Amino acid sequence: MVKRQKEKQYQGAREHKRNSQIRSGSGIGGSAVQRKLPFKCCALTLTPFVNPVCNPNGIVFDNAALTEFLMKYKKDPVTGKPLETRDIITLNMDQDEEGRWQCPVLTKPFADHSKIVAILDKSTKEAYVYSYEAYRELNVKPKSWQDLTTGKKFSPKTDVLILNDPQDEEFQKSRDIETFWHIRNSRTLQKSRPQNNVNYSVTATRIMEKIEQDKKRAKPNDKPQTELSDPASKKLKIFSDDVTSVKFTSGKASGSFTSTAMAVSNDNTTREASQEEILQAQFKQMRSQKQKGYVRMITNFGDLLLELHCDIAPRYECRRRRAWIKSMVDCGSHLFNVLSYQNVHQFSWTVSSPEGGSSKSGDDASIWGPAFVDEFDDRLKHVGVGVLSSANAGPNTNKRQFFITFKTTPHLDRIHSVFGQVIDGEKVLKKMEEVATDKKDRPLKPITILTTEILVDPAKEAEEKEHERLTQRAKAREEEEKRKEAMAVGKSAKQKKSAVDQQASSSSTAIGKYLPTTGVQQTAVDTSADGTEIPISVAKKVTKPKGKASFGDFSGW
Repeated sequence: MVKRQKEKQYQGAREHKRNSQIRSGSGIGGSAVQRKLPFKCCALTLTPFVNPVCNPNGIVFDNAALTEFLMKYKKDPVTGKPLETRDIITLNMDQDEEGRWQCPVLTKPFADHSKIVAILDKSTKEAYVYSYEAYRELNVKPKSWQDLTTGKKFSPKTDVLILNDPQDEEFQKSRDIETFWHIRNSRTLQKSRPQNNVNYSVTATRIMEKIEQDKKRAKPNDKPQTELSDPASKKLKIFSDDVTSVKFTSGKASGSFTSTAMAVSNDNTTREASQEEILQAQFKQMRSQKQKGYVRMITNFGDLLLELHCDIAPRYECRRRRAWIKSMVDCGSHLFNVLSYQNVHQFSWTVSSPEGGSSKSGDDASIWGPAFVDEFDDRLKHVGVGVLSSANAGPNTNKRQFFITFKTTPHLDRIHSVFGQVIDGEKVLKKMEEVATDKKDRPLKPITILTTEILVDPAKEAEEKEHERLTQRAKAREEEEKRKEAMAVGKSAKQKKSAVDQQASSSSTAIGKYLPTTGVQQTAVDTSADGTEIPISVAKKVTKPKGKASFGDFSGW
């Protein structure tokens, strides 16, 4: 019976030598310690692939990463040899319910120790991936050279790619991460990239590059417009305490104390108000006015008189007001000659500008800016005929479309934001409802908005009041700064005057010229040897306080 050797609590010389070789990356006889690439990982990003492709040697990559690399360097990331995108082979691989790659025939997940093959279709540059066990049993043994999925014939010598073979040492060497061309030349490749202090992942890098491309494509004038923007208000510098009554600082002082990336600063000034803060102050002004807005919408079926809830949903009124002003000023533009987008019988009439609705461009931004948030209120519900409400594609995605209901629709409450009501023109709505439509509820007879007229505009009045209030605050702030500056100048003038007086008093050549003149009485006279009189400065005699001295309350100090 063989004795069982106890486990050693130390490393032997051979073990220590082997471990040091692993840590240093060198092996015995000059051979490198291999870092095998897992089968499920891309040979370029070294992370699990999503859309697998391979090169002619059977090395698997992710399609997005490899395509981007080839567009830039025109080389194989593993071998460094020339490679083009047309040489890439698309791999069709099956996945199980857990997302693991598997053989479609045996339904066994692929592992690092599995031998995996791919059957190439040269006409389409695609290959179906199987386990070697299924390929051997169903193709090699019966000598049936047909793809197990498509049934197409293939050549076992030229059309079979080995994607993984743990028994083949030469293949394993080709999958050694340390031998990859992009790993060995990583420093050179890093220098060719734009300098950045942040190391992004592959996905984050693609996102950042997409953002940079969008910035270059964007036009200088493609800035979202905001509600209640007044040309005169652009000249004003509006601070946070002007609109929120709370003084928020710029944060430069606190940031410089806690961050080494920021320059040291003791500037603790008030920061400027954000656009949303300015808008909220203007909406508050509109709510305080408690006024409704009125608009006449002229259609080819007749006129509709609309009442807008400016005191309850001010954000919507500002958005729609900009569009209706645009329609009156610019004939043939966004809301002039607007066609009906949908006309659903006993439901609603949906309105959109020509660029909206079924636009295939993907740009559904309106002339008054990007999508804006919902504005719900329990006082505004979809009750009755002629309710104006905003169409959307989900929460906070309101854009250019709105609709007018033909009946009560309570299921739309708190899903679509109500912002108005038709108070005159129900007969016109009835005519619109009776128009025949196609399968997509598009009216067969055009329903067109010819123009709009703003009759009562509380939003404009709120703009003027808010602008006047901000102007007064700006003037008061400017006067306060001037007063502080004047006080500082006056103080420095007094200090300068006292310094001049002191210099004049010290210009005397008599004895005691460096002593202050206060409390000095020059009445004593001395006679020199030749009979001339010399005045002597004599300080006043300090009299002691009468009575017993005590500290008291220090009021005399």
